[in-house]
Amino acid sequence: MLVAGGISTDALGTAPTIADIRLLAKRRIPKMAFDFADGGADAENTLRANIDDLAKVTFIPRSLVDVSQQRLETTIAGEKMPLPILLGPAGSVRIFGGDGELSAVRAAGKAGLTYTISTASSWSIEEIAAEATGPLWFQLYMWRNRETVRTLVDRAAAVGCTALVVTVDVAVNGKRARDHRNGMSIPPKVTLRNALGVARHPKWFASLMRGPAIGFRNLQGIAEGSSAMSHQEYINTELVNLSATWEDIVWLRSIWKGPLFVKGVMSLGDADRAADAGADGIFVSNHGGRQLDGLPSSISVLPGIVDSVGDRLNIIFDGGIRSGGDVMKAKAIGADAVALGRSWVWGAAAAGERGVERVINIYRAELRETLILLGLDDVADLDRQFVSWPREWSPERDPASVPLP
Repeated sequence: MLVAGGISTDALGTAPTIADIRLLAKRRIPKMAFDFADGGADAENTLRANIDDLAKVTFIPRSLVDVSQQRLETTIAGEKMPLPILLGPAGSVRIFGGDGELSAVRAAGKAGLTYTISTASSWSIEEIAAEATGPLWFQLYMWRNRETVRTLVDRAAAVGCTALVVTVDVAVNGKRARDHRNGMSIPPKVTLRNALGVARHPKWFASLMRGPAIGFRNLQGIAEGSSAMSHQEYINTELVNLSATWEDIVWLRSIWKGPLFVKGVMSLGDADRAADAGADGIFVSNHGGRQLDGLPSSISVLPGIVDSVGDRLNIIFDGGIRSGGDVMKAKAIGADAVALGRSWVWGAAAAGERGVERVINIYRAELRETLILLGLDDVADLDRQFVSWPREWSPERDPASVPLP
């Protein structure tokens, strides 16, 4: 039996790891679409560091412990979650074919997981919310026009989003070289550089023709361009806010009544400032290596940030997560939960809703297995005694922690 894009049910259902889901996605969609999800900024050093440094964290298990019952539930900002994971924001997911974000929000709802709507979604806030059966958060960029921002915030509240996630590491749109080389655009266009790849994936191309035109529906299509460069230039010249400050977070705090998270925190100083501005939590995140290349890995700055503000803020981690074991490493160091990005996007690209369901099931099984093998019956009891990591990752303070002038 085949599912979306020619991936067999057996191939999907027996895929043992997220790496296998990634390969299924790579097979189903053309290179320009796959690289849009898979790639990072510039030389992709930060992208690789996220993965490589997670491998440097090692486990210290206990043996001969009764682990016949396992509990994986966690609570973030007062919200109970069945697993210490949530689906983080990702935009333009319909580029990978099918229903895009709608597939993901349906799968998240079935699992009771939180889904984070991206400002840059292929579908509108309202269209995604109409398909949701689980908790919703909303991710926001700090556009220069406060009325645009207020309108998005009001729309998110109106559909029942319970938390606001403000992305602060996109002062300009990072250059992703793979997209430039492939002639990637939003919406995708067939060019000499990508025509062969498109021709080899007719089902993918046909799926793009169904439904609304691919663009940023929450912004009514105003951020479309004819090439990767024109798209980047439009975002950088028309939508970004180079004058944004922490006072904008204070303002958002005044108009948003639910939990507020700041996404893109990579230093002790910014963690402190987020807390001072009234945030309830932060995402320790370097945008998956898709913005400023040359940043440290997310996991390497996590210990210091937890030590600095873990008693003041909820801490969500993202960057390089590819397994349940990776989730447990971040949890043990001090993250309250982990936001998945590429993992669920690969699932959507591989087989739509069924692909995202398979990704969630892989994580659930690996989380349970890791908990058992660590000698624990409750993820709430996981702490630093169960892991080891390079000690240079735990500075007392860093240069970025000094007050702003």
